[in-house]
Amino acid sequence: MKQSLMLLISLFVTALASGVNVPSASLKNTLHVKQHLDQADYSGKTLTIYNSFDYINEDLIDAFEEETGAKVNYYTFDTNETMYNQFTLQPEGTYDLVCTSDYMIQRMIREGLLESVDIAKECPIYDTYASNIVRGKLKSMFADTDNDGIKDTSLDSYAAGYMWGTLGIIYDPYCSDTIKEDVKSWDVFWDPTYRNLISIKNSMRDTFTVGLIHAYSGSDFSNTEDILNPAREEYLNKLKNASSQEEIDTLRAEYNEVVQGILDLVITEENYEDIIDVVNHELIELKKNIFGFEVDSGKNDIVTGKIKMNLAWSGDAVYSIDVAMEQQEKVLEYYVPEEGSNIWYDGWVFPKGCDKELACAFVDFISDPYNASQNMDYTGYTPFITSEEVFNMASDWYGCADYFEGREYYDSVDVDEDGNEIEVDPTLVHYDDKFYVCIKDSINHLPTDEEYFEEVDPEEYVFEEPYDLKFLFEGHISPERNGIIYPLQESQNGLMTQYPDEETIARCAVMNDFEDANNDVVIMWGQIRAYTNMVPYYVILGVSAGIILTFFIYQIVKRHVSSRNKRLLSQKNNHN
Repeated sequence: MKQSLMLLISLFVTALASGVNVPSASLKNTLHVKQHLDQADYSGKTLTIYNSFDYINEDLIDAFEEETGAKVNYYTFDTNETMYNQFTLQPEGTYDLVCTSDYMIQRMIREGLLESVDIAKECPIYDTYASNIVRGKLKSMFADTDNDGIKDTSLDSYAAGYMWGTLGIIYDPYCSDTIKEDVKSWDVFWDPTYRNLISIKNSMRDTFTVGLIHAYSGSDFSNTEDILNPAREEYLNKLKNASSQEEIDTLRAEYNEVVQGILDLVITEENYEDIIDVVNHELIELKKNIFGFEVDSGKNDIVTGKIKMNLAWSGDAVYSIDVAMEQQEKVLEYYVPEEGSNIWYDGWVFPKGCDKELACAFVDFISDPYNASQNMDYTGYTPFITSEEVFNMASDWYGCADYFEGREYYDSVDVDEDGNEIEVDPTLVHYDDKFYVCIKDSINHLPTDEEYFEEVDPEEYVFEEPYDLKFLFEGHISPERNGIIYPLQESQNGLMTQYPDEETIARCAVMNDFEDANNDVVIMWGQIRAYTNMVPYYVILGVSAGIILTFFIYQIVKRHVSSRNKRLLSQKNNHN
């Protein structure tokens, strides 16, 4: 349907204001899969999956059942610790596939709970499309398989990556004049300016990360050496003078080692109890300044304005940013503080006694590029999978890609549940240094074809600086494409949240399993959760005691005066 330029501009102004994802057609109606299962028939088989709550597009599960004939029993948990406790109570073979986090994978490998996997042979689709950079991070993590104290086995030998992201701060950029600068440091969580405006994850490891980094970056509450700030200052100074990409990469790796060293203190220091005590002190002070702890409510509380700042995982931050703009036309932003933070990787693992063939078939199914893009659309989290489909979805969400070729399909309309066409924000295209919008659903038509595209004035749109994602997508998109996305105004922060740049990744390290220190950290965390700041109560108690004491003194004085007056009156009456 031909649309006027004014209508197109109007639609895109709305898109700029909303920053929401372009609606997609029903997954069940449009789902396509590669023939990577070789038409395997798993009829009569059952796949039992254990995954975090709301962490997959369940239409994919239905599609997998339809494609393979297998039945899927799907169960969910709220935290990795809940999963671990439930998992270890079940007989071997209860679960065929479990999704969990990097550190928990290390623990489960160490305890002999998982089957190893030959990724290239058993999960070839995942092996083909997983980002080289992100999967490389998983490969660089190791676990101890024989309890000899040596981590000698790569996690890549036991897990297929699923989603990844960072730990940072989502905040209302208008809650103070200085907030954009303040969130560049974890100090902001201890700043009395924001007292009772902050919520923190009720997650032992994530909150421990914040306390640990704050303690070793010049904290006023701990008698510890400031390691991170001097190291970062030196790193940034050297970075300014770097003359090659190789030198830049080396500097980033060196700073990353400093951050990693801080996060590993509880497993590298012999007297790790001292480290735990330092974090305990930090978090007690932190608790005095926050509104409270939360598990999943923070991503909605920041939208409604109940809080102004939240310790968030990047995927939840993407959700909050989108919902705030869509429902309230409200801008939220996300930032990973400069000192450093946690970068996390979730993966699929194969428990002892599982049906590994069927489990690997499912991993490959959701690693299909199209399916992975639909899963990202649903969850808001960033998949390990990098492909044309995933890149195109990211470019549609946040602006447009810098290169047209390789794109099979552009949207101008969508279909509702009843099959009726509905208008959507039309796809924006950058081609031959010009910008176009799709005015008629197009397959393999160049933007110069006026029946399908209409040129628009780029000055009508406000683009941020081009954002380069080649380092993540290289090898998985057409060689001609340069991996650059032009984000629309107020979309760049969302894009950086979804896909952090190399500089952000450089200052993020993995929080490994606490190993022997874990029980002590659990005890410390319980103390933090139970801790109550007694000063206000002592003040109230003191004031109450003062009032009561004053009352009794008053009563004594009153009785004394009354008795004296009675004596004087009696004496006067007797004299008369």
